[in-house]
Amino acid sequence: MLTLTSDGTAFTTGRTRFLDEDPASPEKSPKVYVKIEPGDFGSFVFAQLDTGAAWSILDSQIAEELALFDGPGQPITVDTRFGPMRGSLERTNITMLADEGESIEFEATVFVSREWPAGSFLGYAGLLERVRFAVDPQQNFFYFGPC
Repeated sequence: MLTLTSDGTAFTTGRTRFLDEDPASPEKSPKVYVKIEPGDFGSFVFAQLDTGAAWSILDSQIAEELALFDGPGQPITVDTRFGPMRGSLERTNITMLADEGESIEFEATVFVSREWPAGSFLGYAGLLERVRFAVDPQQNFFYFGPC
């Protein structure tokens, strides 16, 4: 897919087109939304790439569907643009879906809260730190692969 690393392995193994905006959101400033399948949800969803976020966050309806509320995870409070949110850090599988190349599945730590009013976000700790990725803004391509 992309150039090789110094040890000769591929930097990434999959590529997908990303969206500049979420059609379901009133927020229209440019962002990067990539296709993922959380757990055994059964279909893909778009999640906003947010490298500045400490944790990934799953949409509350998706977390409910995956039975992640009241799980064994660590209870925490996360400061968000909506104010402090109480919830927990839970483990689930996330699949990054490729349009070309290979999709990858890995275990991720995600924040879930019944109070969360927004969509899904891919943050650094517990998720993006486990993925090599690159963004091509000219072509709207998101490249990814396992670390």
